[in-house]
Amino acid sequence: MIVVTGATGQLGRQVVERLTEMVSPSTIAVSVRDPEKAAGMAAAGIEVRKSDFTDHDSMVRAFAGADKVLMISTRGPDVVAEHLGAVAAAAAAGVPHVVYTSGTQAKGTATASVHKQTEDAIRSAGATYTFLRNNLYADVLVREVLGAIEAGVLSSPAGDGRVGAVTRSDCAAVAASVLATSGHEDRIYDITGPDSVGWLDLAAVASEAAGHDVPYAPVSLDEFAGGPNAVMADYYGGISRGGYDIVSDAVLDITGRPPVSALAFVRRTVREALAHRVTGA
Repeated sequence: MIVVTGATGQLGRQVVERLTEMVSPSTIAVSVRDPEKAAGMAAAGIEVRKSDFTDHDSMVRAFAGADKVLMISTRGPDVVAEHLGAVAAAAAAGVPHVVYTSGTQAKGTATASVHKQTEDAIRSAGATYTFLRNNLYADVLVREVLGAIEAGVLSSPAGDGRVGAVTRSDCAAVAASVLATSGHEDRIYDITGPDSVGWLDLAAVASEAAGHDVPYAPVSLDEFAGGPNAVMADYYGGISRGGYDIVSDAVLDITGRPPVSALAFVRRTVREALAHRVTGA
């Protein structure tokens, strides 16, 4: 039995869709807070288990009988406590293999600290593990470009930093393959796109899409940080220090197909978004 947590989220849904192409739905269970959101999965023959990372007993029940668990990282002020609670529940349920959607280990960032603490806890629990260190999602770059087109300038504290940004669909394909196949025991993978992308590249995409020059104007982290920007400021700090400038062959090696180019994804998605705005569709 394979159990997927966070299965109604953006990444989780794609993982489950991929999994159903590789294994029988009867061998999949999903751990979700709101079973109604997983009604389609239940109709497809997938077992839906109501649970919450903050409720230990519910997580133990959700993980019961699992051969592998995909633990999708969460967000929020108590994220470490939630992750450690899920790890403890997996241990209590006797789960032999935990697959965790971790993140790029950009030193000095709060995000990296969360993932390191979670990875350390999984190792200490004694189960076999696979850590999928997903780089920055390409969706973030789409928002950067669309915001730059609207503002007429790409302002960011990324500096000269670059990222091996990856699409969620590629992350989902990797996770599903790891869950459905063997040979990934006690492995750590950096999950990236095929390109190292910088903010000058994004400014060029914005300029192309806008039909006029959209310059890149770097700003300091101090100017950017604070309020709603605090989380992204943490990412930008890691990016500007080179922590996300990683490109690997993991997607190709694990799934058998090359990853989507982040820049190609951004160009296409931005073009579609702008066309949607024009037509009002």
